[in-house]
Amino acid sequence: MSDPIYTEIIIDEARNPQNEGTLENPDISQHDSNPMCGDSITLQMNVTDDSINDIKWSGEGCTICKACTSVLTQLIKGKNIDFAKNMKKEEILSELGLEYLAKQSPVRIKCALLSMKALKLGLYSYLAKKLAGSLSLDNLKEDAANLY
Repeated sequence: MSDPIYTEIIIDEARNPQNEGTLENPDISQHDSNPMCGDSITLQMNVTDDSINDIKWSGEGCTICKACTSVLTQLIKGKNIDFAKNMKKEEILSELGLEYLAKQSPVRIKCALLSMKALKLGLYSYLAKKLAGSLSLDNLKEDAANLY
């Protein structure tokens, strides 16, 4: 691996990934894949009081995908959902010195951001279900009746 993309920190994160594994009863479980590279990951999270109190990931991926997934899970574990939801791609890329990827390697940027895509899809799905669960037909009828 003589490519300059494979820095010591990236190789170390990929060889010794943090938060790898599965959760027994996750509140959020989101799978995503990158067919261009063959990356395939599942993020699982437990949420308490709108805080991501645990996060695990499993799957197969290239060095870039594994390193970025490991770092992403470290950055959001213990943080609130809004923090994770509002996280920008630049934050994860800068943690690993990969800011240049977006312009220089559009294929590799998909590897780097696969976990962030899965994170956001999982969070929005969770929030949509939570919102739908708080709505009831009786509440909607009452709200409609009080319009006039």
